Amino acid sequence: MLTYTPPHEQDLPPATEKPWLLLLLCLAWLLPGLLGREPLKPDEIIVSDIVRHLLDGGSWSLPQMAGEPWLERAPLFYWVAAGFAYLGQWLGLSLHEGARLATGAWMALALWGVGLAAREQIGRRHGRSAVLILIGCVGLLMPGHSLSGDVAVLAGWGWGIYALALAPRLPFPAGVLLGVAMAVCGLAGSLAEAALLLVLALGLLLFRHWRFQRYALTLIIAMAIALPLIASWPLTLRQVAPAAFTSWYDIYSLGFFGGFAQLRALHPFGYYLSLLPWFAWPSWFLAGATLWMQRDRLHQPRFQLPLLAGGLTLLCLLLSDSGRAGYALLLLPPLALIGAVGLDVLRRGAASFINWFGVLTFGFLALYIWVIWSAMHLGSPARLSERIRELAPSFEASLSIPALVLAVLMTAAWLWAVSRSRTMGRQAVTNWAAGITLCWGLATAFASGWVDARTSYRDFAASLAGQLPKHECVSSENLQSNQRAALHYYLGLNTSRREIHPDSDCRWLLRQGGRETLSAPPGWQEVWQGARPGDRNERYYLYRKPVV
Repeated sequence: MLTYTPPHEQDLPPATEKPWLLLLLCLAWLLPGLLGREPLKPDEIIVSDIVRHLLDGGSWSLPQMAGEPWLERAPLFYWVAAGFAYLGQWLGLSLHEGARLATGAWMALALWGVGLAAREQIGRRHGRSAVLILIGCVGLLMPGHSLSGDVAVLAGWGWGIYALALAPRLPFPAGVLLGVAMAVCGLAGSLAEAALLLVLALGLLLFRHWRFQRYALTLIIAMAIALPLIASWPLTLRQVAPAAFTSWYDIYSLGFFGGFAQLRALHPFGYYLSLLPWFAWPSWFLAGATLWMQRDRLHQPRFQLPLLAGGLTLLCLLLSDSGRAGYALLLLPPLALIGAVGLDVLRRGAASFINWFGVLTFGFLALYIWVIWSAMHLGSPARLSERIRELAPSFEASLSIPALVLAVLMTAAWLWAVSRSRTMGRQAVTNWAAGITLCWGLATAFASGWVDARTSYRDFAASLAGQLPKHECVSSENLQSNQRAALHYYLGLNTSRREIHPDSDCRWLLRQGGRETLSAPPGWQEVWQGARPGDRNERYYLYRKPVV
């Protein structure tokens, strides 16, 4: 008798991918942008100043930015970044470049954890599928190369999902991994992320696959490891700086829900719903197509874990008071895991859409970046060259042969990658991941100096430095956190904030204004005014009070 086997149950075609090619692609995605550029605002310059405070002998229990406690996130990422920055000094790297290597390390761990989770939950070959989907996500590109504790939380979350996938087979190692993952989430983010991972672990008891006797051992081991580690920092902070501990506990301890004294919920509706269509592309499309194709198999464990993880995360984000893109990173691993299930049997039309959309989009974008390089270094096209100089007047193009050679090699590698023949769904995500890697690599190789000239506070700080007094008090008005961090990071200047100390007797005042010119306050004389090159929205004024 002839029997019919559904497509998703048939034997998959033999693998044609080489593991070393996946590793090479991951490195090509990870490394560009970590070195050779100044800190961006707002997060990078703040983290750079916190790391400088730690390396200058500050308290490792009390992160400080521009002389003030900074408690929005727990300090694990700052500790690791400070360690990399210290080692980077031996290699001749600047502090922020060395610290940014920590971002690469955490992102590598995140990719590894999600890949292991897919391999354990879905099967062999699917680990690489999940990794390709993850690095292809548009929203991961900037956080994955920036100084931000969000990548450490993402790594903890990915390894936590892997631990839960591993629990039915190896309960004891899974408990250890789960405990460490919860500790990373709690020590790099807040109690909310650690609690979310715990709720996910408990929620799996709804499904038969996780209702076995030794699963309780997994949870007990995890809690025995996680609780002491997570509690260690708040308890130390309470001893070192009781006021700072109270501020953290009341305002920041619950992350996207605020703190215990100021519990916040319900952000302006629609933020995450408008963010996710581009932020999580193409993972949400692949996940949606997979769920539709295999809607009769959603009871399988390979769907239950990522669906519950994604559902709990989305619910928390929609109920939270925070409209912050970094929190949405937690949605990407579950979407990548779901998308990986159906990747090899993706409908030809859907796979072709992603494939050709990616090839055309990134192909034209890469071509445009090459045109920008021509405008920067060859002056052609002339109109674009003039516009580039207008937007960043202080930028001086200098031809880098190594960067040019690397860009040519990356372009050639992309052309080779998109010409290879593979299973249609796998070809689509491979070409997409290769395309986004190419464009990011070209942008960092060609435009990092221009971005620094336009957005960095380095030139602004150098211009201001010659006007500041050597040993006198300077007060500030209307400076944001990242601006105060930049002044301290580049100049070692801590200002007395007039918002907090209105009666300050400082003889110098630094104010920020907008497009409209500010006049000197009564009794003050303007000494200097300036702005970041090409920035029309922020202008700074330095005043001095005459000696009577």
